[in-house]
Formats: sequence, structure tokens, C-alpha cells
Amino acid sequence: MHESFLRHSRWRYLKLAAALSAAAILVYIWHEPPYGANGGTWLGYSLGVIGAGLIVWLAWLGVRKRRYRSNLGTLRGWTSAHVYFGLALLVIATLHTGFQFGWNIHTLAYVLMVLVIASGVYGIVVYARYPRAITENRAQATRDAWLAEILDLNESAVELADTIDPEMHRVAVRSVARMRIGGGVRAQLLGAAKPGDGDEVAAIGDFLRQKLGASSAVRSAESEQIILFTTVSIFVGETDPGIDRLKRLLDLLSRRNELVARLNRDIQAHARLQIWLYFHVPLTIALLAALAAHILSVFLYW
Repeated sequence: MHESFLRHSRWRYLKLAAALSAAAILVYIWHEPPYGANGGTWLGYSLGVIGAGLIVWLAWLGVRKRRYRSNLGTLRGWTSAHVYFGLALLVIATLHTGFQFGWNIHTLAYVLMVLVIASGVYGIVVYARYPRAITENRAQATRDAWLAEILDLNESAVELADTIDPEMHRVAVRSVARMRIGGGVRAQLLGAAKPGDGDEVAAIGDFLRQKLGASSAVRSAESEQIILFTTVSIFVGETDPGIDRLKRLLDLLSRRNELVARLNRDIQAHARLQIWLYFHVPLTIALLAALAAHILSVFLYW
């Protein structure tokens, strides 16, 4: 049975991190320095050393992930420890500050640490959600297979439309030109624009109504599709071969649009899985630099 990294070894690292946090809170409550809690007391220094050690150790996960032959525990165990001790770090570092903040390098290091932890929490959320969604969306297919089928469907749709009417040929070509897969960062994260099936459905619907002598109606992207499918269902028994070709053209474009939507969902899920690393890793490097400056300034000026 697959075990989530969050549940690793029966929540071992959750228990250890919770125990560390609880101990720090209890000692902080017990400790009553004469000038108030701050990073300069014996407890402040102790919590600072623990916090700095945790930051360096947690940052080591990025190195550990690339050492597949390492004997220092399993990758799942390291990831589990990274998550829970990363959350415990927020408690340790906050108590280290004594809730005293200002416009200085010390607060900058704290803010960077909070941002690193926040980006890590986002990473936990997306890794708990998107891998399964990606598997379900792919249904054992691949991007290459989708792209190959999409190209075949586009080619078939244009060839079929060319046998129906010049207007239908223009509709098919325009539909292919408007197709969007992926895109920039914004399009990948928020989802690429959907295929313009509203316009093509409307155009095919107008042509079909003219073919059948049906009256026009007020259209919308949703109602037009219902009208078109209803009309085709009623008249699919007609002997006019043009109606059958229209129905096959609509099927081709609908299938193409479905694949494009699934491919874009796959791209979007992978983008959301990866985007947090573009924040988490640089912020971690900045945090290490700020931590070094924080420690150096403490030894030089305090």
C-alpha cells in the first residue's frame, strides 16, 4: 500500500516536530527575563541556534534529493521531516525574536523564512492534489499521442469541410488557427484560452438551418450547441449527404476541442506543480544569505 510522505513511519516527524514546538513554547512561557523576551537572552540565543540549524538542515533536502545512492535515510523520510520541522521552525524562530521586529536585517531574515515556509506549504497542497488529477486527466494517454491526434483531427476537419462548402472550409481553417495550447506563464497557470467552439458551432448551425430551411433563432454559445445537436438528431435520417458530413465535421471539431482542453489541463497542472519551486528555491538562497548576515551582525555588534 502506498504511504504518503506526510504519514511516513506513522507520523514520526509530525510527533517529533510537535514535541519540539511544545517544549519551546513551555520554556518560553516559563522564562521571564528582566528586560523582556528577545533574541539576546540565553533562551533567545538557544532558540536562535536551533532555528539556524534547522534552516541549514532543511535546505539540505535539495541536495539529498539528488543523491540517489545516499544511505542517510529514505527520500520519503527526508521529505516528511522537511515538512514538519519546517513548520516547527516557524514556532522556534518566532519565539527567538521575542515578538520584536523592526526595519533591520534580523526582521528581513525572519520575513524571508516566513515566505519560504509559505511557498513550501503551497508545494504540499499542490503535491497532494495535482499528481492524482494529472493521472485521471491523462487516462493512460501521453502528450505526444494527444498532439498527434489533434493534428490528425485538424487535417481531417479541413479536408472534410472542403467537400461541404467554401464557408465551412473557412470555418474549419479559422477554428484551427484559433486553437491555443499552453502559452505563457499566465496562460499555463490560469488555463489557456478555450477553443473558439462557440463561433464554429454557430456557423455550422446557421449553415445547417439554411440547408434544412429552418428559421433562425437568437443564439448563444451554449444554446447554439443544443440547437445544433437537436437539429442534427432530428434530421440525421435525411438522405442529403451534406447533413451527414456536417455532423461528422462537428464531431471532429468537438473531439479536437476535447483533446485540446485535456492537454491544456495537463499543462496547467504541471505548471502549478512546478511554479512554487521558482519561488521556494530562490527564497531559500536569499534566506541563507540573510541568516549569515544576521548571525555575523549579532557577533560583531551585540
